[in-house]
Amino acid sequence: MNASLPTAQAYHPGCFSDASQYQQWRTYAIKTRAGDSDYCTDCTRAYQHQMIKQCRCLHAKTRFFVDCDGYTEGRRPVSERLVNCKKKGRR
Repeated sequence: MNASLPTAQAYHPGCFSDASQYQQWRTYAIKTRAGDSDYCTDCTRAYQHQMIKQCRCLHAKTRFFVDCDGYTEGRRPVSERLVNCKKKGRR
Protein backbone atom coordinates (compact mmCIF):
# COMPACT_ATOMS: atom_id res chain seq x y z
CA MET A 1 0.00 0.00 0.00
CA ASN A 2 1.44 3.33 -1.05
CA ALA A 3 -0.62 5.94 0.78
CA SER A 4 0.64 9.44 0.16
CA LEU A 5 0.96 11.75 3.11
CA PRO A 6 0.26 15.47 2.83
CA THR A 7 3.40 17.45 2.09
CA ALA A 8 4.34 20.96 3.10
CA GLN A 9 3.60 22.07 -0.46
CA ALA A 10 0.08 20.63 -0.28
CA TYR A 11 -0.71 22.48 2.97
CA HIS A 12 -3.13 25.37 2.86
CA PRO A 13 -5.04 27.25 5.56
CA GLY A 14 -8.75 26.44 5.60
CA CYS A 15 -9.71 29.88 4.31
CA PHE A 16 -8.06 29.08 0.96
CA SER A 17 -9.92 26.81 -1.47
CA ASP A 18 -6.89 24.63 -2.15
CA ALA A 19 -3.10 24.47 -1.99
CA SER A 20 -2.78 26.03 -5.44
CA GLN A 21 -4.69 29.16 -4.38
CA TYR A 22 -2.57 29.43 -1.22
CA GLN A 23 0.67 29.00 -3.19
CA GLN A 24 -0.42 31.74 -5.59
CA TRP A 25 -1.09 34.06 -2.63
CA ARG A 26 2.35 33.22 -1.18
CA THR A 27 4.04 34.02 -4.49
CA TYR A 28 2.60 37.54 -4.51
CA ALA A 29 2.93 38.02 -0.74
CA ILE A 30 6.69 37.50 -0.99
CA LYS A 31 6.80 40.52 -3.31
CA THR A 32 4.59 42.71 -1.10
CA ARG A 33 5.72 41.43 2.32
CA ALA A 34 2.50 40.62 4.13
CA GLY A 35 4.14 41.04 7.53
CA ASP A 36 3.62 39.12 10.75
CA SER A 37 -0.14 38.82 10.24
CA ASP A 38 0.62 36.70 7.17
CA TYR A 39 -2.41 35.90 4.99
CA CYS A 40 -4.83 37.60 7.43
CA THR A 41 -3.40 40.94 6.24
CA ASP A 42 -5.28 40.51 2.95
CA CYS A 43 -8.52 39.23 4.48
CA THR A 44 -11.71 41.27 4.92
CA ARG A 45 -14.32 41.38 7.66
CA ALA A 46 -16.94 39.89 5.35
CA TYR A 47 -14.70 37.01 4.25
CA GLN A 48 -13.61 36.37 7.84
CA HIS A 49 -17.25 36.10 8.97
CA GLN A 50 -17.98 33.71 6.10
CA MET A 51 -14.98 31.54 7.04
CA ILE A 52 -15.92 31.58 10.73
CA LYS A 53 -19.43 30.36 9.88
CA GLN A 54 -17.88 27.52 7.85
CA CYS A 55 -15.36 26.73 10.65
CA ARG A 56 -12.51 27.53 8.26
CA CYS A 57 -10.97 30.59 9.97
CA LEU A 58 -7.79 29.80 11.94
CA HIS A 59 -7.44 33.34 13.30
CA ALA A 60 -10.89 34.52 14.30
CA LYS A 61 -9.38 37.18 16.60
CA THR A 62 -7.94 39.08 13.62
CA ARG A 63 -9.10 42.71 13.62
CA PHE A 64 -9.39 44.99 10.61
CA PHE A 65 -8.15 48.54 10.26
CA VAL A 66 -8.62 51.07 7.47
CA ASP A 67 -5.59 53.21 6.64
CA CYS A 68 -5.61 56.84 5.50
CA ASP A 69 -5.87 55.72 1.85
CA GLY A 70 -8.97 53.65 2.55
CA TYR A 71 -7.29 50.23 2.36
CA THR A 72 -8.30 47.56 4.87
CA GLU A 73 -5.61 45.56 6.64
CA GLY A 74 -6.19 42.52 8.83
CA ARG A 75 -3.97 42.27 11.90
CA ARG A 76 -3.69 39.24 14.13
CA PRO A 77 -3.36 39.75 17.89
CA VAL A 78 0.25 40.22 19.00
CA SER A 79 0.20 36.88 20.82
CA GLU A 80 -0.54 35.08 17.53
CA ARG A 81 2.07 37.07 15.61
CA LEU A 82 4.77 36.22 18.16
CA VAL A 83 4.11 32.53 17.53
CA ASN A 84 4.79 33.15 13.83
CA CYS A 85 8.03 34.98 14.64
CA LYS A 86 9.25 32.06 16.74
CA LYS A 87 8.50 29.64 13.91
CA LYS A 88 10.45 31.85 11.49
CA GLY A 89 13.37 32.17 13.92
CA ARG A 90 12.93 35.88 14.55
CA ARG A 91 12.49 35.66 18.34
